[in-house]
Amino acid sequence: MADVQVIPVHRRFSDLDPLGHVNNVVFHDYLQEARVGLLRNLDFVRGPGFAQVVVKQEITHRKPLLLAPEPVQIETWIEHLGNSSYSIRYRIIDEHGDCAAEASTLMAVVEPESGRPIRMSAELRALLEPLTIDA
Repeated sequence: MADVQVIPVHRRFSDLDPLGHVNNVVFHDYLQEARVGLLRNLDFVRGPGFAQVVVKQEITHRKPLLLAPEPVQIETWIEHLGNSSYSIRYRIIDEHGDCAAEASTLMAVVEPESGRPIRMSAELRALLEPLTIDA
């Protein structure tokens, strides 16, 4: 079984909304940073005959994130690996060790020209399987 990957992401002053919290839209940027950190190699995103796209992303906010010099720690892993899609799960942990948000992203493997879903190649599956943790 794989280990949860932890991706540090630094907050920026520009991430804050008028209430002094990290804006809810910025959480999507943080998830993208974690997703790229999890995959570690852009060959995962696009390869011969395939591309990957975000189909759905959900966030449940547990507590506000405030500006702090310490990065948030984003725990990330692949929860489900299907034939043409997979789900990534996240937990955003603040500088106190508290869970600020939980999230998920559904990724689809598509044919680049048409954007239609296609079966995941054996090579891509072999790269993703070590990142998968059964929930």
